[in-house]
Amino acid sequence: MSTYTMEDVIQTTEYDSARDDDSLYVASKCWKRLVDTAIKTGYREGIQDGADSVLQEGFDIGYKDGFETAFTLGKYKGLAAASTFTLEYPTDVAAVLKRARRGACWICEMESRNESFNSHEKAPFSKVLSEQREHSAEVINRLHEYLEPILKKSGIEINSTL
Repeated sequence: MSTYTMEDVIQTTEYDSARDDDSLYVASKCWKRLVDTAIKTGYREGIQDGADSVLQEGFDIGYKDGFETAFTLGKYKGLAAASTFTLEYPTDVAAVLKRARRGACWICEMESRNESFNSHEKAPFSKVLSEQREHSAEVINRLHEYLEPILKKSGIEINSTL
């Protein structure tokens, strides 16, 4: 049977206590590192999810608006091309009917006039969307204004979606 002196017990307790303090210190550093990594990863994923969400929302809005505008432009262009009568169109109407892909593109219109889009690059999405919608409506309304009387004379009805 071994006998311990009071000194042995005190030294063992001090040694265990010091070892426990070191272990707690190392464990707390590891825990902090894990928490920091989780926070950074969560932040990155949150930023990416937010960006994806905003981009998807903008794409969905643009796709819907673009389809409606292109469909209406297509109806006017098709009817104008299929008409048996030959017309001399005003310059702005002829330009829209001639351009197959960019008929109601606000940004394209600005570029074709050599206007800088730089002032609008940092504009909020809502402003760019508003400008595009306004431009599309102007183009469609101009076609409607010019072609509607001619189409009515021919007995053709067209509904403008914008």
